[in-house]
Amino acid sequence: MKFKKNEDNYLAKKRLTLPLCAAENRMSPFSKIPLQKDYQERYIMNGINSFSIEDNFIGSEHLYEVYKLVSEQCSKLFSAKYADARTLSGMNCVTSLLMSLTNIGDKIMLSTGSSGGHPSMEYVCKRLGLEIIDMPYNYEEFDLDYERIYDVLVEEDIKYLLYAPSDIIMVPDYNKLKLPSHTLFLYDASQTLGLIAGKQVANPLESQINCVLFGGTHKTFPGPANGLIMTNNEEIAKELDENISPKYLRNTQMHQVVSLLYTLFEMEKFGEEYAKKILEYSQGLGIALAEWGYDIPFVNKVPTQTHQLFIRTSQDTMDTIFSNAFRNNITLNKKNKRLFKNYGIRLGTQEIARLAWQEDPIEQIAIIVQSLQYSNQDIQKKIKKLEIPETLNFTFSLSSLDSLKNKRL
Repeated sequence: MKFKKNEDNYLAKKRLTLPLCAAENRMSPFSKIPLQKDYQERYIMNGINSFSIEDNFIGSEHLYEVYKLVSEQCSKLFSAKYADARTLSGMNCVTSLLMSLTNIGDKIMLSTGSSGGHPSMEYVCKRLGLEIIDMPYNYEEFDLDYERIYDVLVEEDIKYLLYAPSDIIMVPDYNKLKLPSHTLFLYDASQTLGLIAGKQVANPLESQINCVLFGGTHKTFPGPANGLIMTNNEEIAKELDENISPKYLRNTQMHQVVSLLYTLFEMEKFGEEYAKKILEYSQGLGIALAEWGYDIPFVNKVPTQTHQLFIRTSQDTMDTIFSNAFRNNITLNKKNKRLFKNYGIRLGTQEIARLAWQEDPIEQIAIIVQSLQYSNQDIQKKIKKLEIPETLNFTFSLSSLDSLKNKRL
């Protein structure tokens, strides 16, 4: 009974929540179908290239077909020659990748927390015995310091460049990113994976860069909390394929992998339209908040190239906004780092862009966010007026499942 009450309270709160957190999204009922199936209890060893029926469990050949379908979809969406969906989350993805490719003592250039890099990466790299060199960053342009990066990679003879942005409003320009022949670019695109699939931001796999594109699949890519690794480098693909499973993983949570496959089908059909809506909302909200007087950084006359928005504030204003948001069921993040000129708020539009609004919500959302910096505002009244939808856009109806039989699922 205690759990049922807690579950009811949780679901009631979610229905009243305005989701502006850049790190979460909402899966469709369609993508959740495999989570209720038998796949969870089943094992498959090895990767798509190293699979052997003699070394596997009965029925694993059918799970192998899922791997092949994931690979086909990633080829369509990401131009990836190799795709691996065995890892269990974004963090498990990067740890499995680094354990598979690196050796103790290897040098790795890493995006720092102050410039928006994921804070866990430093801990992981240190634990694996890697020598960390901070990645140069251009704080004025919210972008990589391309020339300095190249110089340091050459001077220090660095083997890996791990760019893992948690806070990102400008995406890398791969025409400017020059790497020495001995350096591999590891791009944790957890934040922007859906925007890449939707063809709205540049894809490093379509550049000349020697790279691995990877990340969690539950932010701008609206799938389960899975990991996805892709590369066009055959040698790197072989290392990943043979090392991740069964060395570092055994049960690869196949229900999650099939759920990811369903989301890949969704993104093939709706991904471009969805990604465009994300950017329409993030840029529109940034412009609206700037007009309300918030300090929104603009680069090349736009507030963002991604789903994220930065609001730079004082410490007191940051704390007030966060406190009011928490009290009124508005999800967002407060930030204390140089990227925000010390203090600020991060917003994301990937989840609100999925909701089936009856009319454009951005003006009303801007009013709500503007109100958060003040006390004694009737924010709940504004949220009620907004009428947050429960249904989603950019997905198949459940009756569409039959059509997927043609894809050999």
